[in-house]
Amino acid sequence: MAVRPQHMHDGGIMERRLRPIYDWLDNGNNKKALQEAEKVLKKSPSLQAARALKALALYRLGKGPEAHALLDALTEEKPSDDSTLQAMTISYRESQQLHKVCALYEEAVKAEPTNEELYSHLFMSYVRVGDYRSQQRSAMALYKFAPKNPYYFWAVMSIVLQAKTTDDSTKKGILLSLAQRMVDNFISENKMEAEQEARLYIMILELQEKWKDILNFIEGPLYSQLVPRSTAQASIPYLKKLGHWRRLNLLCKDLLWDNQDRWDYYLPYFDSVFHLISNTEADGESGADDTAEKCHEFICQLVESMSSGRTLRGPYLARLELWKRLSVDGDPTALLGSGVALCIQYLRVFANKPCAVPDLKPYLAMIPQKEREDRCRDFLTCLGFDENSEPESLDDIQRHISCICAWRLTSPLSTADEYLNIATILRRQYLRCVSQKLITATPTEFCVADGYGTLAAHHYFYAAVQQQNASPIVEALCLLELVLHNSPANFHAKLLLISLYHLLGNAVAAESVYRRLEAKHVQLVSLGWLHAARLAPALAPARALRLLADTHAFHRHHAKDSMEHLTYAYKYGTFEKLVELGAWGARLEACAWCALAARERALLPLLAGPPAPLHAPPRLPSPPADNRDLNAIVSWEPPQCVDPELKARTFEQDVAYLRLKDGLVSAIALCIECSDSRSAEQKRAQLDELAACTDAFAGAMDKCRERFAGKQRLSVAAPLPARIIAFVSSEVPYRELYTSALRTVGALCGAGGAAGGAGGGAGGAAGEGGAHGRELGAALREHLAASLRALPEPPLNPWQLRDSLEAYSNYLEFIGVITFLLGVCNELSAPANTKKSKKKANQSPDQILTAELLSQLNDDVQDIIAHLENVFDKWPIYDYGTTSIEDELAKLDFNDKYQCPVEQKLKNGLQDVLTDVKNILKKKSKYLKTLQ
Repeated sequence: MAVRPQHMHDGGIMERRLRPIYDWLDNGNNKKALQEAEKVLKKSPSLQAARALKALALYRLGKGPEAHALLDALTEEKPSDDSTLQAMTISYRESQQLHKVCALYEEAVKAEPTNEELYSHLFMSYVRVGDYRSQQRSAMALYKFAPKNPYYFWAVMSIVLQAKTTDDSTKKGILLSLAQRMVDNFISENKMEAEQEARLYIMILELQEKWKDILNFIEGPLYSQLVPRSTAQASIPYLKKLGHWRRLNLLCKDLLWDNQDRWDYYLPYFDSVFHLISNTEADGESGADDTAEKCHEFICQLVESMSSGRTLRGPYLARLELWKRLSVDGDPTALLGSGVALCIQYLRVFANKPCAVPDLKPYLAMIPQKEREDRCRDFLTCLGFDENSEPESLDDIQRHISCICAWRLTSPLSTADEYLNIATILRRQYLRCVSQKLITATPTEFCVADGYGTLAAHHYFYAAVQQQNASPIVEALCLLELVLHNSPANFHAKLLLISLYHLLGNAVAAESVYRRLEAKHVQLVSLGWLHAARLAPALAPARALRLLADTHAFHRHHAKDSMEHLTYAYKYGTFEKLVELGAWGARLEACAWCALAARERALLPLLAGPPAPLHAPPRLPSPPADNRDLNAIVSWEPPQCVDPELKARTFEQDVAYLRLKDGLVSAIALCIECSDSRSAEQKRAQLDELAACTDAFAGAMDKCRERFAGKQRLSVAAPLPARIIAFVSSEVPYRELYTSALRTVGALCGAGGAAGGAGGGAGGAAGEGGAHGRELGAALREHLAASLRALPEPPLNPWQLRDSLEAYSNYLEFIGVITFLLGVCNELSAPANTKKSKKKANQSPDQILTAELLSQLNDDVQDIIAHLENVFDKWPIYDYGTTSIEDELAKLDFNDKYQCPVEQKLKNGLQDVLTDVKNILKKKSKYLKTLQ
């Protein structure tokens, strides 16, 4: 939005003239804003504010050069009025020229050296470019003529940020000492006024690890004055750092008496108890809980002190936490009894809360597996329910679902038939709730009974994995679509639907649900593994490109957007947020998924075209950051099936795949750079880099084949097997295909460049390069023939559809690359073929042989495309029968007519994908014919 003028030199007259321009800019009608600005300038040609607004309108209309020329002319005049400067600032921010804003305000403050507002804008301009040294200088200058606390602490924070970003430990120490002395001066002069100033002082001391000084400051009178009633809570982390376990123990006990549900007090309390148990030396204080018995007694007192009708989870969970910690090195049953009994007691009290079973999950994993499995039905029956119970009230339904979930978490692994039987029972429970009008979902909240449906879907999945059969997955999809129909806000159902549709290889059906999820901003990153990453391997490259473009736009603009958050943090004095925002920005910059999305956006257009200009990609982040949220889908697998290494292992696979894609994009970009008319000597450095890049790709493929070519266990709550697994374990020789294609292009680029030079030496080099290129091309033809034989047959069972589509997507991606590279090679020979009538006369024998090779390769690729078209034309049509649930639905009395969409979604989704792929292949074939 445009910034309206606050101070006008000509009073209300100018304000009235400029108001229409601001209104049109704010409404997004930049053309009208430009017209209004020109009207004003006819009457007042020298009015700087109108010219600045005109420049902004021009820039937003896509007339960047005109806008920048006008802004440069304004800059020469060194404006200092706020309206002009703010309009120019917006233009420079939108055009990503933030350093020009700094120069603009530097000149403005020279004109008005005591203007507080201009100086504060200068400071914020330095914030946007991250110039901490200039921030400090401008903040101190501002404080000299406007001695206000915020300005002083802006300078202090700027020094802290300099210290945090320097690698020189000596410089860091000097800067932090300076910042501490500056705040100490304020403390000694009794000038500190705000809580955030105190927190900044603590931050400075933390960076110097002066834990004792921090504790003294927190316990002093100034802190309690600035931050009332928080001394005890604030001192907890520093008592831990200093090892004052008895003080910490007594402090946490006092806090817990008044705050029995504060889990952040229980954890340091337990830390202190177990440190005191391991350290028998006393320091003269009494009343601390230094034995497990005293700890248990204290927790029991907390439980007993709760008033009737006010049941808190904290004390009950505290007993489980004590049991868990004691079980690490010993047997806690003598003091606390059975862990199963404690969990069941917790369930009895809190089963009516959706958080009951998630609370229990970490403690169920600590119970020995045999004991847990032997007593699993006790969790189901502890409130008088069993799997066939039919609760009528919403509270009882929640209790029943909690008991069933706890039972399934503790049950031994079952057979497929047993899983199907449980899933059928749970589905019947959900349909009973539907028929009895117990579904009470709203547009923003979902219903308690939905838990039956989502848990049933998990058990259908377990049965499907054991049977290697898609039918249970289809049953789960039908049930989840009904859950989502009745509870449109239920994100658990949406996430499960996306995961299960992708399990069957149906990206189009998954996308129909993903759109309803309305993932935005950082969810494009944290949930990229769930949907966006699975579109390309499901043969939906065009859909993948659209979603990857959203991800790329978020990644590109997050830094610009977060700049304004930084300025707000300074304005409101929330200095801790500055550190958080910096860490957040660094994490996003290093995001592995965003880096892969950028490479995919370069490669996929080669297949789904038209290809965008392909340049060498930016350097990979080092180290790449894993920003995936793998806890988005709740898992009900028993503890023995939980893989603690899942996140690290899958991220390692994703990074390996990212490095392969990075090498491939870099090599293709080098092929483009080398395809010009320069001599071989002129592009020698790039040719050598291309050879090195190709060799590195080949070596990486060999290593990845050794490390990742193996089957992965499927889980509905975890990412599907990484793409690198199908890529490196395929029978198709991708290593040989890609490396021979790239080496062929490299050799022909060298030969083509040499042929353009003068003299016999150059011609000889061209001949050698051409011969080598033809040898490589002949090898490439052999690999192409072998690759066609290695392609799998389309599966007759829909369970194998996902693997088959991924295999074909990898092959089609290569077809996109080889087609593009043949176009690059055609550009190399194009100058000699400009006059068709003299084609033979203008070509040397070596060039004729090379042209014949390229023509043969072109024919080979066209034959492959024809074969693929035939494969996709004859792709099997699968029968996704859904009669089981449809029969049950027919018996129910629905107020609205509901028709299960799953079968139609699955059939239409596959058909859409096959149609898109056949269209892509036709375009590729047509393009290749234009090269002959």
